[in-house]
Amino acid sequence: MSFGSPVVFSEGAQLRRFVSLAGVSARRDDPNSFNESLLQELIDATPNVLPVREYLPSTTTLFSLGREVPVDLGANNGYIDNLLVTNDGYLVIVETKLYRNPEGIREVIAQTLQYGMAVGQMPVMELEARIKRGQSPALTSNESIRDCVSRQAAEQNRPASLADDFDEALERHLRRGEMLLLIVSDGIHIGVERVTHWLNEQGNSSPFKFGLVELKFYTHGNERLVVPRTVLKTREVSRHVVVVDVRPQAGAEASAVVRDEFRSSTGGGKVQESRVVKAAKEPLTKSQLLQLVSAENLPTVSQLLEQLESQGLDQNGSPSLLRVGITYPDGGDFLGLAYLGQKDLYLNLPKRILRAVDDETALGFRRQGSQFGFYRQDQIENPNGLNVKYHQIKDNIFEFAAFLGEYRSRFMEALQADESS
Repeated sequence: MSFGSPVVFSEGAQLRRFVSLAGVSARRDDPNSFNESLLQELIDATPNVLPVREYLPSTTTLFSLGREVPVDLGANNGYIDNLLVTNDGYLVIVETKLYRNPEGIREVIAQTLQYGMAVGQMPVMELEARIKRGQSPALTSNESIRDCVSRQAAEQNRPASLADDFDEALERHLRRGEMLLLIVSDGIHIGVERVTHWLNEQGNSSPFKFGLVELKFYTHGNERLVVPRTVLKTREVSRHVVVVDVRPQAGAEASAVVRDEFRSSTGGGKVQESRVVKAAKEPLTKSQLLQLVSAENLPTVSQLLEQLESQGLDQNGSPSLLRVGITYPDGGDFLGLAYLGQKDLYLNLPKRILRAVDDETALGFRRQGSQFGFYRQDQIENPNGLNVKYHQIKDNIFEFAAFLGEYRSRFMEALQADESS
């Protein structure tokens, strides 16, 4: 799809006046050229400029969660340019690039895929903590994603647009890796378009969607006009066929074949495709975690789990983390305190515990946690802690387990008192 020049016109008593707008060139020497940060600020302030319904037809509204959100990519850290969420619980990861930066062909695609895989392995609580560490996060210190989106919807007079099952949908989409990955630019290189087209055509066994959005800028006096467009085709219809394969002496396996009908953005004919949606990962267990950690960290993690169990702390897995905490009431909700991953661990107090304890108890938990590296001394009052590598805690395993065991008892008493009040 190509653009003609947009026109602004006004009507007077005698005649109409037409003004053709000049496009902002992608060249560095254009006096109206801009930096990549403008794209990020624009998306953060007005997320609905992105035409995501071309990829997620059920979506009606987009909400910004923050910019420069840190994620662990294994060998190094990465930063998601813009992270957004739809009114029906789909995460949208945006990587912005300017056309004049030629490195944005293979690198930007690989980077965006890495971000999608990293976010897909996080529980919602870890994602919320990372959002709060980013640049200009939309979440306040005590807000969840649901709280933040509800507040934004009310501020925009759109409370009815939020799905009733938003929390469940967000958790479900995240667990299954169902999200939208977007590259947004002022001009799309043909190389990026070809690779992205191939990913959606041939690599369609993955549950995520990959898309390209072009934001064209035009000048109008001292103001600028932004015209968005999608570069690739759009999904129109999805049909699902669920196959359950039960074999003797083997567990039951389930897969879903999704048949999509697409119509090209130029209005061409429909094309039907199929893709296999992978089943959600099983929750991580203690034995699986011990298999994942490195040989160097194995003695530390093994001893740490043993000591935490001796303190009466329960375990509950997510697809990528082993959570250690409290089950309250007996057989009821699991409330995680420590979260153990392949390379590190972190602390977090669930909202239910924060509601039950006084501020001094929560502050004391963070203050003692800072002795093990989970909170910086200058940010004790900040509920968002730091990830600690296993080698940093190997000499303090007994003290750390005793610390969590002590607060386990305090939190249980507070929960019981809160329930009886």
